[in-house]
Amino acid sequence: MLGSCNTINVPSLHILRLILCGRCGYVVGMTEKDWRGRLAERVADAVRRYRKERGMSAQALADACAEIGYEIPRTVIANLENGRRASVEIADLLVLAKALKVPPIALLMPVGVAGSIEVLPGQEVSVWDAVTWFTAEVPLSEEPPEGTIEAKLYEFRLHAQVLSAARKAVEFADGTRRTLSMVRDPEQRAINVEMQEKLDDYARHQLTDLRAQRNAMRKEGLVPPALPEDLAYVDFHVDEKGDIYPLV
Repeated sequence: MLGSCNTINVPSLHILRLILCGRCGYVVGMTEKDWRGRLAERVADAVRRYRKERGMSAQALADACAEIGYEIPRTVIANLENGRRASVEIADLLVLAKALKVPPIALLMPVGVAGSIEVLPGQEVSVWDAVTWFTAEVPLSEEPPEGTIEAKLYEFRLHAQVLSAARKAVEFADGTRRTLSMVRDPEQRAINVEMQEKLDDYARHQLTDLRAQRNAMRKEGLVPPALPEDLAYVDFHVDEKGDIYPLV
């Protein structure tokens, strides 16, 4: 018989809580500090792994951080990698990622290294589920609820896809134009002119889609990303039909 709560000392009560809560997949005895330490350890493992892959010493990494404009001394990096730091500041995470030339999420989520991680205290999920939760990713075939942060990120990802398609179409049309201009045979040149017109039409269509996406974002109160210099005209130059000016 366990007796009353007054007769149970603190260690015994702690063990009892572990037994009662273990079957639920979340152990109450695991404190926030425990999880924070495991998170720091995960970041430390990633920093060490990427540093060694790049042949960098701890001092070289510290120097790279200083060049970025935010000093992280070698001793701090060593303490992190040796498990003597219980947490990692966001500023450190961002600068270390830049210095190691990896996206910040690569230091948080061991993609390709582990199958699952403890993404929150006591919550074990697959690494990829953790990544998509962290980045608010939604398949482009599944639009998120309107007005949510996921919806905003969706629009920016869609913009990136439309921009990529437009750039490829323009580059292909321009490259083909240069190649076809060197053809001397009259009959072949006539065929090439028709081909070039189709490529230009396709490129204009892609540019019009890009402009439409940017306008749609503005209507939602979003500021579209800056366009590459060679496509800056998309926001300004349109003909009487509302289409992008010819590429020639």
